Amino acid sequence: GSVDLGRVFFKLGLRVVLPIAVGQVLKNYVPAAKEFVKRYKKYFKKAQEWALVFIVYTVFCKTFFKGSDATVGDIFIMIAMQLVCLTTVMATAWT
Repeated sequence: GSVDLGRVFFKLGLRVVLPIAVGQVLKNYVPAAKEFVKRYKKYFKKAQEWALVFIVYTVFCKTFFKGSDATVGDIFIMIAMQLVCLTTVMATAWT
């Protein structure tokens, strides 16, 4: 199917750009917010990790709920390519 670029960019702006912009405004113009984040930094770190897990899980569930055109072979090829990429990056980082 076709992709509605306007809708995609709107969602991207709403979900990515707007939170970053609000965070930067709070960081630079609201000292109380900056101190609050500094004080509870370890909790924010853990919340970020869990938010990422939630996002990945949600996308995973939506993909399988809606169905996919990928065959089982395509999925195994994707897994193999991911392993190759991960191994390459890890090997490069260790050298």
